[in-house]
Amino acid sequence: MTLRLICTPRSHFSRKVRLLLDALGEPIELLDAGNVADDDARAFGPHPLMKVPTLLDGARAVFESDHIAAHVARTRDPADRFEVLTTDADVLNARAVLNGIMATEVELVLAARTGLDTGHRRFGKMRAAIGQGLDWLETHHAVFGERPTYLGFHLLAMWDHLAFYDLVPLRQPRLRAIATALAALPYAARSKPV
Repeated sequence: MTLRLICTPRSHFSRKVRLLLDALGEPIELLDAGNVADDDARAFGPHPLMKVPTLLDGARAVFESDHIAAHVARTRDPADRFEVLTTDADVLNARAVLNGIMATEVELVLAARTGLDTGHRRFGKMRAAIGQGLDWLETHHAVFGERPTYLGFHLLAMWDHLAFYDLVPLRQPRLRAIATALAALPYAARSKPV
């Protein structure tokens, strides 16, 4: 049975799941939710918070990208080749920082998209938090390791999204090098935001 993913083409949360599925060679049907700023609940399928991604695996719906990745690892990759199910605190901390950066960036993008004044102090703090998060990841770059893992997919999805929207300067050479190496993987280009 083909998995279906409710997503948007540019969503970095969706992309890290797509990278994992592509790395595993799992076929997936993409269902575009459209503009995530819209409030038509039907576009988001069963997700009660009207967010992406949502994985549809037969009759089961799984919300939230990291939960989706864990579901995929447990059901499609019991060997956990991409270390999705890790309990390593350093990796989990890096995921938390990546998710925080990504969620903050989404708020900035949606604010701009819906006409809010992003010059407000609150949005300045958000941009500063993204920069601090990137600097923390740069300092802890060794956690990404030498081979492709879900953590690396997470970084690539975030990095390309930040580069696409250009909301903050990307001045972290080690993160750039890791993202560049991962972007060269044969399956990475399929999900790059355009």
